Amino acid sequence: MTTSTLQIRVDSDLRRDADELFSRAGLDISSAVRLFLRQSVIRQRLPFEVVAVNPDPFFSAANQRVLGESIRSYERGEAKRRKQSSSDKPAKDDA
Repeated sequence: MTTSTLQIRVDSDLRRDADELFSRAGLDISSAVRLFLRQSVIRQRLPFEVVAVNPDPFFSAANQRVLGESIRSYERGEAKRRKQSSSDKPAKDDA
């Protein structure tokens, strides 16, 4: 098996934090990266869920369920119309 070199640039703080984390797991960064790449190839996807630090609540599972049910209700013709409030009405153009 031939090998190749992979160089990446990362923030110094991220590198330090990753070194500490992987060290506690008995790994160095090179081994952790090889493990990540191997698992990605085996699974044919990222080997973990990618999450946002501060996820937008719009995309929460609970909100997606409500939106899905609303869409299904609409598709069945059961959607309820709501009265348009004054804040929903387009502003008059004063120009």
